[in-house]
Amino acid sequence: MSEALKLKFIKSSTNEDINNIYNFNVQAFADSATADWSESTIKDEIKNGWNLYSVQYEGDIVAAVFMKEDQKLLLTKNTPIKMEFQGNGFSHRIKDFYEEYASDKGIETILNYCPMDSFRLISLNERHNYEKTGNVFADDIIEWKKDLK
Repeated sequence: MSEALKLKFIKSSTNEDINNIYNFNVQAFADSATADWSESTIKDEIKNGWNLYSVQYEGDIVAAVFMKEDQKLLLTKNTPIKMEFQGNGFSHRIKDFYEEYASDKGIETILNYCPMDSFRLISLNERHNYEKTGNVFADDIIEWKKDLK
């Protein structure tokens, strides 16, 4: 079985879950100058309607995913894969997770948000046939769109 197929997407609902994801983020973003992750930032995202998932491989958090349904849209964003797990197809599996979730909910359009300086996430969006919408938000976040119809 492919390592990526072993990923588990676990919806976070407790303060302990948030703390674990925050601790993952501290490790994942240690070298990133643009990432602004804190427990309060994560909690603010949840208060703003985003659902938080930890992406786990054999019990280790390898990424964090945020998803939000907005009428007929699925809004998505995720952290990069933890360094020691990169190259295993995990980012591609996250994209598949978004599409499976949207399909199950009857959602036809996915919007993805990624930092302008994240070559890996931009390349991933391009490989999965997402297109830039032209919208750029605070902190140089680019919006990407994929229609599933």
